[in-house]
Amino acid sequence: MINRIKWCLIGIPDHQGVMNVGGRVGAAAGPAAFRRIFQKFKGRDGVLEALVADRDLTDIGPEVTENHRKAALLIAQSHTAHPLSVVVGGGHDHGHSQLLGLRQALGPGVRLGCINVDAHLDVRKPSPLISSGSPFYLAITERVLDPEDFIEFGIQPHCNAPELWDFIDANGIQVIAMKDLRHGRAASAFQAALTALSSRCDFVVVSLDLDAAASAYAPGVSAPQSEGFSGSDFLGMMTLAGQNPKVISLGIFELNPEHDIDDRTARLAATSAYHFLAAALKRT
Repeated sequence: MINRIKWCLIGIPDHQGVMNVGGRVGAAAGPAAFRRIFQKFKGRDGVLEALVADRDLTDIGPEVTENHRKAALLIAQSHTAHPLSVVVGGGHDHGHSQLLGLRQALGPGVRLGCINVDAHLDVRKPSPLISSGSPFYLAITERVLDPEDFIEFGIQPHCNAPELWDFIDANGIQVIAMKDLRHGRAASAFQAALTALSSRCDFVVVSLDLDAAASAYAPGVSAPQSEGFSGSDFLGMMTLAGQNPKVISLGIFELNPEHDIDDRTARLAATSAYHFLAAALKRT
């Protein structure tokens, strides 16, 4: 039955973490670009009608830790009131805010899993500064997320330094490389990974960094990639995520309208969220 589930949208217009790592700035305008496209959709799946809360993080400052604290609190409050959330950034450092907020909402005894769809591992140490490459280092070292309940999906070797791989190896984190997902294998591999993760976790978060898509589909990101997923790959994976009853939150990060072309990236972000939600609203 459509629309049994209600959902909330949380925007995080912050790219301080991108600035800290020397990436292309502009992701602070991501939530506004997402909404501008999303609100035009006219499907009959009841997605817009099921949106019951739509808020942005405000009072953003230069201190990343404080921005994360405020974002996590907003996510926790929103998710406590509503069972399904979409979080739109902003830099991917707020993947940490998303996980922290959900942990606060769900409590310490809940087993929370995460699958990161990304070209980057994003386990960079926060030294000298927390950056958009730090979310999962923070989540794991703060014990918000257990390494065995974390999957890296779509990773590309050329954009991940040796010390990041050292952290992955030391923590036994599963990595599914982009080279193994070519030629139409993305959706089936994502389904297998998500099924395995959800079988051992109470709830699952999908963290979608838009630079996981090839730059032909997503030019408007902080760190564009020549190879990556297609638009069809994204929509197939997000439909599968929406169908899975353990998936309670989708994060979409690194939407950078300043570098977008014809709203390609904003459309990919908004359409991905729509397909996720259309599938989730049909859960029984």
